[in-house]
Amino acid sequence: MYKKTLFPFLTILLLFSLGFSINLEVDFQGTYDNYDEETFTDRIGIKLYNYTPNFDITSGLAFYNDDKYYFYESNYYWDHYFLIENSYITLRNDDQTLELSGGIKQLKDEVNSPYSLFFSSNNIPLVNLDVGYEDEHFFFETMWVQLVSENNWNFAPKAMNYKTYGLKFGNFRVGYQDVLVYNRAFDFFYFLNPMPAYFAQEIRAFKNDMPWSEDINDNSIMGFFFDYKDSNYYIYSQLLVDDFNTNRFFNPEGTQNPDKVAFSSGLNLTSNLGTFGVYGAFATRYTFQPGCGDSSYTIYPESIYYYYNDDNEKIMKIIEYTDNYIGYKYGENTVSFLVDYDYTYNNWLNLYSSFETVFSGSKSPTEDTAPDEGTYLLDDPLLEKRYVYTIATNFYFKNLEFNLSADMGVIQNKLEFNEDKDTFEPSTEDENILRLNFGFGIEF
Repeated sequence: MYKKTLFPFLTILLLFSLGFSINLEVDFQGTYDNYDEETFTDRIGIKLYNYTPNFDITSGLAFYNDDKYYFYESNYYWDHYFLIENSYITLRNDDQTLELSGGIKQLKDEVNSPYSLFFSSNNIPLVNLDVGYEDEHFFFETMWVQLVSENNWNFAPKAMNYKTYGLKFGNFRVGYQDVLVYNRAFDFFYFLNPMPAYFAQEIRAFKNDMPWSEDINDNSIMGFFFDYKDSNYYIYSQLLVDDFNTNRFFNPEGTQNPDKVAFSSGLNLTSNLGTFGVYGAFATRYTFQPGCGDSSYTIYPESIYYYYNDDNEKIMKIIEYTDNYIGYKYGENTVSFLVDYDYTYNNWLNLYSSFETVFSGSKSPTEDTAPDEGTYLLDDPLLEKRYVYTIATNFYFKNLEFNLSADMGVIQNKLEFNEDKDTFEPSTEDENILRLNFGFGIEF
């Protein structure tokens, strides 16, 4: 984009080409948005990659001018900032059962859903180190993810460890997922220990009087999923448990602590007429909050951050909750539904259409606000109500792709951030949605 960018880009291109064949993708995306005031923004993506049975390498940058983040050298990039969206390597053995991967990667959940619960369907890129094994009947994965670097000057260090254990029966899979989130940069015990998170965390917790107990109070989250996939349909269900009220069974006269759970399920059917999908999800209030642990199931430990602009003024920025939640993109105290349709004609035309409804109450991603008792879901006096219709089409011509899409709808009682309470709350404001996107891409 500019001479400062051109030199490192050509250097990387040369190194790639000396080692092996490469693929290059360049894409441009323009967006018109009527939010607040009419704006036009663009995204320019560059991706180098090479995929083989035993070794993958990819390096991708995207340049944005939407003013979402402040970048001190934006003048060098025509008032753009850039994000590293994918930059990682992957190694596999000959029979593809063992995989080691590390770098910056857009993390994917086990289920293929717009409402996945453990990793957001927004595909947020994070630094990670991942080891996975899969054969005909069993699969296992252990992953470390850096959330906030220990050198970050806005926040304290924060990381997580994720594990999946599963069984396969033909096209049917069933699995257990768990997570430990903590305010440290790395934890060897969690990464190397195949024990489920609950036991790994409890044995070390500060409330123990054992000689090996530590001054930690990490946040443990667990859940289950199943899915079935063949050529005609895909069905899944997924459950996430942040906290579950077992007193209702073992101590019904005692304190009935809140159930902090999320559930997602969906189905899509494929025929000659296209693919039809139906999805739904909910998360009770206080799910993903810090709770008894020190860390919320969010990337950042706060919902705001500060930076100094070119005039050395201290500016506060709000981190949108959909950019902060690691899991279910709409977070706690939410119910969402989506129906969609996807059709491809002769590998050159793709048509997609969807309608989504989302109901959201107050949510505080990073503050522990849960009461001692009671399970709550959408019990606020006001609720945000979101209705969005999307239509998109893609055209493919050999190495070229063109796309055009539109989002239309309304948000009633839009969630607004309350700085004093550190809470996103329904307001009296409404917003009409009109977002137009167009773009093209080329692959070499």
